[in-house]
Amino acid sequence: MKTEIRDDIRIRLRLLVVLFIAAGINRTGYIAAITVTALAAEDMLDSARWSGLAAAAATLGIAAGTTQVSAYMARVGRRIGYVAAQAVSIAGAALAIVAIQVQTFPLFLIGLFLFGAGASGERLGRYAAADVAPPNRRASAIAWIVFSGTIGGVLGPRLLGPAETRAIALGLEGLAGGFLIGATFIGAGAILIFFLLRPDPLDFAPKTDSDESGVALSIRPLLRRPVISYGLISLAIGQSVMTMIMAMSPVHIRAAGGGIGTVGLVISAHTLGMFFFSPVTGWLVDKFGPLRVILAGQFLLLIAVTLAAPAAGDDLTLLLPALFLLGLGWNFGFVGGSALVNAATEGAARLRLQGFADAVTWVSSAVAAVSSGLILDARGFSQLAFVGGLLVLVPLAARLRVKASIEEPRVDAN
Repeated sequence: MKTEIRDDIRIRLRLLVVLFIAAGINRTGYIAAITVTALAAEDMLDSARWSGLAAAAATLGIAAGTTQVSAYMARVGRRIGYVAAQAVSIAGAALAIVAIQVQTFPLFLIGLFLFGAGASGERLGRYAAADVAPPNRRASAIAWIVFSGTIGGVLGPRLLGPAETRAIALGLEGLAGGFLIGATFIGAGAILIFFLLRPDPLDFAPKTDSDESGVALSIRPLLRRPVISYGLISLAIGQSVMTMIMAMSPVHIRAAGGGIGTVGLVISAHTLGMFFFSPVTGWLVDKFGPLRVILAGQFLLLIAVTLAAPAAGDDLTLLLPALFLLGLGWNFGFVGGSALVNAATEGAARLRLQGFADAVTWVSSAVAAVSSGLILDARGFSQLAFVGGLLVLVPLAARLRVKASIEEPRVDAN
């Protein structure tokens, strides 16, 4: 009996390590590519006004892909679903490279949509970690997968300089190097998952009668619960505010004369905040509950936009801490919100709610990405930050309004 328990623990730990490494590899490729999208779009359009459409296409791809990929994973397992999604992402990166070469913006948008749709598989990997982890450590497992993004967040942008040089040596446009990195790293992550993510994480997930009968439970009753609706609002707003400021920061920096190296430095600081402290965030969620952590994240976002508003494009003394805190505030909200969603139910309904939550999050992010370019072009970076601050007030107001009806969910449920 003790041997079986030890073997079970060893298998679960190995699967968590595989998911952690694969997420770091994939996120390196994704962030390297997504960092140059607004710059490539601006070059194609000769204006920053609609450059936010590039990031929006990728995030809409994630939104569209996440519901499909989560449903596909429910049928064939996390491993095959993950790998199939990554193949779509690689195809999207290839199309984006072609679009940059021929300077065709519509083709660029198609490539980014596919790139994002495939990336939804990696995003759902945090829930695969929750499947594998013990019930009272699921928030921490989610957080460790988010933490793996530190690898990509720091490494991805720093690879842009060498990638630009390599792309030019291959006869490509310099900005195509970001997508070369994207395709290469995402392919490596897919290979790792295909061969090493065995047994499938869903084999460890709690089963329900609906799973056995093949009847998926409706998530509509769950959406009526104040704690779930608040969690969805928080996820959507946190992602939107982060996207608005992050997507336009490279354009703001370049307008002030900064090069790709400066862009990489600022985005590295931002992604450090997004991912590095995730293990601490997960511990905080397990100890104090997701609602308190989400609330703390919203206050961090308010501080971030307050610092960003007066920052010039070459003012690294303000931009670096602003973008770092922007990432950290997002991290608190994302880990806390993900844990809240994961604790809401079990079995088929859990996967459906996960997919729905991610779809809502990424659709909101896409709208924010488009809006960010329009606001930057019309009003400037300071007004963009101001709008972000107003958005943060929405979940804060929602929390106060429904405070009496919100109860802290048990993150160790199920």
